[in-house]
Amino acid sequence: MTSATARRRLATAYLALRLTPGAKVRYVGTATHAHGPATVQPCSCGICAADVLLGIPATRYELRTTDGRPTGVSHVRHTSVIPEPTEEERNHAAVHLSTKATAVYLRQLLRRTFPGVKFSVRCGPKRAKERYLERYEITVTWSGGPNRTAVATVTAPLLASYRSPEECRPAWVSVTVDGRRHYGEPGVLAIHLNRTAA
Repeated sequence: MTSATARRRLATAYLALRLTPGAKVRYVGTATHAHGPATVQPCSCGICAADVLLGIPATRYELRTTDGRPTGVSHVRHTSVIPEPTEEERNHAAVHLSTKATAVYLRQLLRRTFPGVKFSVRCGPKRAKERYLERYEITVTWSGGPNRTAVATVTAPLLASYRSPEECRPAWVSVTVDGRRHYGEPGVLAIHLNRTAA
């Protein structure tokens, strides 16, 4: 086996088909007439069939309609199809709120609990001087008003609910972000409280 063939086998192994036959996708490739929902199968064109006979992993798809009929579009790159998540994948993704959605919920909760007090709720490193913040951490800053203990009483349930020794998980919350409703477990590892003098 030449080094060129070895490199090709390595590259094609990396690009080998990841979507199972019949997987639902949205096609966005060069055949514009076929754009939209579809399903994929391993490509059966002459080039791909010859590669498979040589033991080279398949790297191209053949486009089918959503009910499995051929569309005539073959040798499709993996970058030309966007997988559609299944209902199970959507439900799993909805279980955990993003840190951003958690911060939006916390900001609303603090304003309802302590009306008239201005809170700054930030998540993740947005500026160079804030790079110490981890991706899944939130920092709450305010001046005057309630003390740290009072604010911690509001923020603690987002980290864990200690109703029983076995249950140390956060309570689920619901929040609207950018016009979309989110519901699930808050995605935050730490909430830092920073009270400054009025």
